[in-house]
Amino acid sequence: MSPRVHPGFLYEFILHPAGEILFSKRITELEPSATIALGNLVKKLEREGTKILSFTLGEPDFTTPTHIIEATKAALDKGDTHYTPSEGNMDLRQAVAERVRSRNSLKAQPENVIILPTKLAIYMAVQALVDDGDEVIFPDPGWVSYGPMVQLSGGRPVPVPMVNMDGWKWELSDIEAAITKRTKVLIMNTPSNPTGSIVDRKEQEGLARLARDHDIRIISDEIYENLIYGETHHSIGSLPAAEDRTITVSGFSKSYAMTGWRVGWMIADPDTIKMVNKLQQHTLTCLPGFVQKGALAGLKGGDSSIEEMKREFRARRDMIIPLLNEIDTISCEVPKGAFYAFFRMDNGKSSLENAELLLKHAHVALTPGSAFGKAGEGYLRMSYAASREDLEAGAAAIASHVSSHQ
Repeated sequence: MSPRVHPGFLYEFILHPAGEILFSKRITELEPSATIALGNLVKKLEREGTKILSFTLGEPDFTTPTHIIEATKAALDKGDTHYTPSEGNMDLRQAVAERVRSRNSLKAQPENVIILPTKLAIYMAVQALVDDGDEVIFPDPGWVSYGPMVQLSGGRPVPVPMVNMDGWKWELSDIEAAITKRTKVLIMNTPSNPTGSIVDRKEQEGLARLARDHDIRIISDEIYENLIYGETHHSIGSLPAAEDRTITVSGFSKSYAMTGWRVGWMIADPDTIKMVNKLQQHTLTCLPGFVQKGALAGLKGGDSSIEEMKREFRARRDMIIPLLNEIDTISCEVPKGAFYAFFRMDNGKSSLENAELLLKHAHVALTPGSAFGKAGEGYLRMSYAASREDLEAGAAAIASHVSSHQ
């Protein structure tokens, strides 16, 4: 008798005929990524012929800039298809170091840089720092992968709720109350996925003091750093109290519309880079040379494509937030960064129920706020990395659904 698949709304898992799960405990107890699972479900429905307006994935709907693509083609034509140094090509590491020195005020040289996919950089940072039973604090609501990454390291996830009062904020007193003798790492994210909030300089100074006083390492996820509207991005690693204990992670996916290229960077002290490089050598090995040449062209090619994309995202934000706030039961703060509308839907249903109903009846795919933590319950995330026409149609479909189900 063969194993069977147990289906769920967002994912499925494999059971032994007797009901026993066949795989390791750490994997079977791990929640899948709700955002990716929803994206897969949308693609399945579309293959079956259902037209879906999908606002689930955090992926710019722009094409990678031409100069990046051309540099990559040239590298392929030259045969740059072999192994590269595990830390990344020196020219790219130098360019990243120059950029974060000038843009982020980080004291970086090439020995402070390793090139790897941004998501993998966060995972490897956790693996390099966390032992069994160590605790890792991160924001709630927060990116769906922080908790699972901590679980996979043998650590204990400690989500600390943010407060939504004129924008989502992480209260320093709440973070301090969550710190114990086992607290090893604090993960911060600015701008935030899913809320679009930022951690301003004053808040960063407080976090840096906490980390210093309790001897905690900081992982700063700054992948949306170039997509901030009317505010200034600051890297916590540039603060004297935090510079020696911060691992800064960013990359090309969001700023250069390069999500499929899987290339980013980590900035840290040389000892941390060496430890992460050991993980790199035993897993990914290295990033393709032609991908790195494209990334280098991105850094060397100026910011015009970033600014163009940011202007469009801001225009979409300024269009979609009022449309959502016009809908009965919905309220949405204006996000300061990234490209997500994280809105509350007060209709007595859970965020998962609302996501299911909107997908089934309105053919609109949104991510339930509960996927980002308990504090996200009651909310839905709508990515406005979509055309204005689709955003308008999506808002209209949501409004029609709400008015017909009251």
